[in-house]
Amino acid sequence: MDNIMIAIGGANCGTSPVMPYIGTRFDGKDFTRIVKLYLETALLRCDFDALDIAQSVDDIGDMAMQVNRHTADGAVLISLEAFGSRKSFNDFGGSVVKYCSRRGGRSKIFCEDICSFLSLAVKSDTEDGGAAWQAVGCPTATVDVGYITNFDDLKRALDPDFQVNAAEHIAMGICEHFGMPYVKRDDILSYPLLCSSATGKRGKKIKMLQALLGANGYMTEIDGIYGKHTDDAVKQAAINNGMSETDGVNAALWRDLLLLNKQHVEFGSKCTTALYIQRKLFAKLYKTPMDGCLGEQTLCALNEYLKDIESGITVSRSSGVSSDVIKLLSPVGGGRPRLF
Repeated sequence: MDNIMIAIGGANCGTSPVMPYIGTRFDGKDFTRIVKLYLETALLRCDFDALDIAQSVDDIGDMAMQVNRHTADGAVLISLEAFGSRKSFNDFGGSVVKYCSRRGGRSKIFCEDICSFLSLAVKSDTEDGGAAWQAVGCPTATVDVGYITNFDDLKRALDPDFQVNAAEHIAMGICEHFGMPYVKRDDILSYPLLCSSATGKRGKKIKMLQALLGANGYMTEIDGIYGKHTDDAVKQAAINNGMSETDGVNAALWRDLLLLNKQHVEFGSKCTTALYIQRKLFAKLYKTPMDGCLGEQTLCALNEYLKDIESGITVSRSSGVSSDVIKLLSPVGGGRPRLF
């Protein structure tokens, strides 16, 4: 099949209860935003066309209208469920993929194909999305990856490795459903090399680059056109990761954006690996900035974590953070326990 379009949206998840140790609430939109970017990257890599149906709106009716207007072949909503008043965490948790029973046949198969890679349950829900979402003219799936009001589910949702894995497994299910080959994330040959004079080029691969830049915190419009904003983001990413701004988009930059090479990070460095460290610490409920720079606050948070897991390791300004220390952060989950 050619030019298969998948519409990607994020359900309005609201905010979590106040997270202990960090003292703030987490907005579910931050989760759906980044998982959508990772899913968009994966689908474009596998030669789908991907449409973010909620870049400017989060109303389910408006999203449904966009899906039908663009005659999408499939639609996926990413969501975190909630239970209770959100004043405190509770034990109601779990993950599920839901479809609207009014259009049960095609959507059920679509959901089952996604579930086969996520190892989740399939659930028919006649109220899922209401009448507006049930009016969508293509197979739909709502992927609830957990509960924003469940302590362990929320910590998993905050974790960048969990976010990537969720997006990739959803992409695998979509590939299965439409009979498209799944291209592995670490297959560098599937990522194009773009010279510094790529301005004006357009297409799925440019859109894939833009989505991946966005997932790493670089601001650029995802329009499939290599314009000035995309070029500026590429140059900044290259500089942050120790490359020349004139190198363009080469294999080394792709690997850094994909976090395939989590190398030693010097104190004061601003790079994708530093942002990864901060996101992992935040998911484990250690307070740190999320600016992608390995500064004093991030070192303090990392040392707290290393002490709590009894690693016997301390990082400092002079030592920086080695790849071995980064591996200690890699497990999804863990970190600080629930207090109540």
